[in-house]
Amino acid sequence: MASQRHKIIGTAGHIDHGKSRLVRILTGSDPDRLAEEQERGMTIDLGFAFLQKNIAFIDVPGHEKFIKNMVAGVSTIDIALFVVAADDGVMPQTREHLDILNLLNVRHGIIVLSKIDLVEKEWIDMVEEDIRNLVKHTFLEKAPIFRVSAETGVGIEALRQAIVQMAESLPDRVNRGLFWMPIDRSFTIKGHGTVVTGSVLSGSIQSGESLELLPARRSLRIRGIQTHGHPAKTATIGDRAALNVQNISKNDITRGDVLASPNVFSPSRLLDATLYLLPSAAKSITHLTRVRLHLGTRELMARVKLLGTDRIESGDKAFVQFVCESETVAQKGDPFVIRQYSPQITIGGGLILDTNPSPHKRSDINIVQHLQKLETFDPHETIETLARHHTDNLTLDDISKLSGVELEDINTVVNDLVSQGKLIIHSKKPIYLHSIAYDEFLEEIRNRVDQFHRREPLRLGITKANLLAQISDISNDWFQHALDGLIEQEELELREGLIKNASFEIQLKPVEQHLADKIYELLDKAEFAPPPIKIIARELYTSADKVLELLGVLQAREKVMRFEGDLYFTRQNIEKAKEQLLSLTKQEFTVGEFREMLNTSRKYVLPILGYFDETGVTLRSGDIRVINKR
Repeated sequence: MASQRHKIIGTAGHIDHGKSRLVRILTGSDPDRLAEEQERGMTIDLGFAFLQKNIAFIDVPGHEKFIKNMVAGVSTIDIALFVVAADDGVMPQTREHLDILNLLNVRHGIIVLSKIDLVEKEWIDMVEEDIRNLVKHTFLEKAPIFRVSAETGVGIEALRQAIVQMAESLPDRVNRGLFWMPIDRSFTIKGHGTVVTGSVLSGSIQSGESLELLPARRSLRIRGIQTHGHPAKTATIGDRAALNVQNISKNDITRGDVLASPNVFSPSRLLDATLYLLPSAAKSITHLTRVRLHLGTRELMARVKLLGTDRIESGDKAFVQFVCESETVAQKGDPFVIRQYSPQITIGGGLILDTNPSPHKRSDINIVQHLQKLETFDPHETIETLARHHTDNLTLDDISKLSGVELEDINTVVNDLVSQGKLIIHSKKPIYLHSIAYDEFLEEIRNRVDQFHRREPLRLGITKANLLAQISDISNDWFQHALDGLIEQEELELREGLIKNASFEIQLKPVEQHLADKIYELLDKAEFAPPPIKIIARELYTSADKVLELLGVLQAREKVMRFEGDLYFTRQNIEKAKEQLLSLTKQEFTVGEFREMLNTSRKYVLPILGYFDETGVTLRSGDIRVINKR
């Protein structure tokens, strides 16, 4: 039987309601690690303790000044331990912590009514009723309530058993395959160097392997691993892990950074999301409102670009694009919380829909339709929609990262979309493109070739480099794939390195045809000593440019051949030279002998021999050529 994956329990509740003491009694260790915390008896930062091998506690601060630390802690938990003191009852941070838990999509929890030794039973009953009213229509609506006293020990063992039972019964997190660990602490251990801690939300890592620190884009080698307080060779999804990283100072790592699989995730200042504004929010959200965005373990400032609406009222939901003031990283489907810039009050939250979008125009109604499809989280719909808006060389890793679909399911979904004709797979490498984008590329290639023929009717075709430069947002790989397809379907033709419509033929006016015939006659008569272009132009009373233009036509019609140095021979004369060469009785000859045979100079012989060498008519060995009569 597979071993039970680790589960993370997070405390939540108002300051001084006994969260840390409760964790201390349940685990036997003090989560308040800072001297200031122990001196003041108040949790300031995140604390950590272990209930048993597979269950860890994150103890979060309850004071309103440290809500950002609280959000960082509960962003990675599996179960919430929601604590309310019997003597105080429901307090402001009780309500705010519950809002945050709901916004971060925490789905499992236990309610603890603490300090019951300080009040009468009738009062405890009233407080419990208040709690039940508070948690209506939330994930805690049907959660059990345990009445406990850390002072007397009443209810502690029953609570411990309930936590263990719930942790063991929960399904494991969905594993996206790629490693992902938001960092909540970094510190130095003498003799070991920098250590970072966090909850592994996806994938696994072994000691000696490397991860990428994001958004800094630094490669870090993992020197050592601890999971749930014990040395380990591997850290995997669900683990509470401490990773010893090499070649970096703790000062270069901050809470909110992420350790992830290398070369997969791309930091961005833009994030598309669905945003829900709490009914308790005092103000509406207007376009470009500045907020505090809490994403994973990071807090950053961002502007809210509203999409499809001019205002979000309390209790309403809308699509937005966060314009962040610094780079960050996320995965599709990540929950987030927003707080007012000032005063710092939790006002809403939602889910990330696209982690690397383009800047949106608010007037573009297609963006709202696009985000509506992403919001469904149907794997087929999500991947198809993302592929439509991300036209780069999408690999399976890219698709998993952008869609939030785990790697083990990607192949099935992508193969379905390929078979349905919605995705195109490259013929030579496993990269993908939406069929609409591919069809648009095909049509743009056709149009550009047509435009070239209309603009340059006396030229055979356009070079590949010139054509590629005119096609928007297409990579070399997909350009070649599309071009090969059009040539295979006989829509286009590649001739002498130029791309042309298969049906296109150069049409000359009578005057131009007469001049082309005269040019051909001059070249043919000159045999193996063709005149320069300027001499031809002078003799025919035309311009050198016109001669060059018509030589291109004759070349396209395969009547003349161009050699290095702007030398043009008729194809008929080159064939004549080849016949004379093959008629020799001896197999070897020199340049001088070939020059005498053609009765011309080295200037003309060398290019011709170079062509014969290239086409395999002759084989060069130093100054000697060997006739290849095969």
